[in-house]
Amino acid sequence: DILPIDNALEKVLNLNGVYFTWDEAHGGGHGMGMIAENVNNYVPEIVSMDPDAPGYATGMDYGHLTPVLVEAIKEQQKQINQRFTC
Repeated sequence: DILPIDNALEKVLNLNGVYFTWDEAHGGGHGMGMIAENVNNYVPEIVSMDPDAPGYATGMDYGHLTPVLVEAIKEQQKQINQRFTC
C-alpha cells in the first residue's frame, strides 16, 4: 500500500522549531526541536502519544520527518517554477 504524501508544504509550514532547556531530570541542558504535541496535529505518524495520558506525547522520530520535508521542497519548487514560467 503506497500513497503519496499530500499537502506536505502545508504540514511543514505549520511546524515550529524551538529552543528549550531540559528539566534537571533530563540533564538540564540546552536543546532544540519541536513540540511533539503540535507536530502530532500535522504529522501524527512520527509522534508517539502516551496511551495513559491523552494529549501527552512521549517522543518523536525526527528521522521520519524527512519524506515530508522532501515532498514539501518539491511542492515549493513547483510553485516557484510556475511563477517564473508564466
